[in-house]
Amino acid sequence: MNPEYEKQQNSCGIKKNHEINIIVREVSSEFPQSGGELIWTHTGKGYGSMHAVIKAIYSALPDYKGKRIFVKVQNKTIGKFTICSHHHIPLNRIPFKL
Repeated sequence: MNPEYEKQQNSCGIKKNHEINIIVREVSSEFPQSGGELIWTHTGKGYGSMHAVIKAIYSALPDYKGKRIFVKVQNKTIGKFTICSHHHIPLNRIPFKL
């Protein structure tokens, strides 16, 4: 794959002044493409990178360390979104991409 395209796909084109919508759900085996029960949702500005978005998710959900979650990050300003249906939250580090 093209590395530039892959970088854009992983970062969702996030900049500080863009409005970002974050939806976190439990992983569901019945509905793998849409997730299960809603855990956390947030809409706001001020995220400079995907790492900042992931850091916000990890600080909001400390009880889910070591578990899998469904994450949808939507950049409302430019219309891009990234979905990770089985994101694993590590115990001791914060990754740079979903």
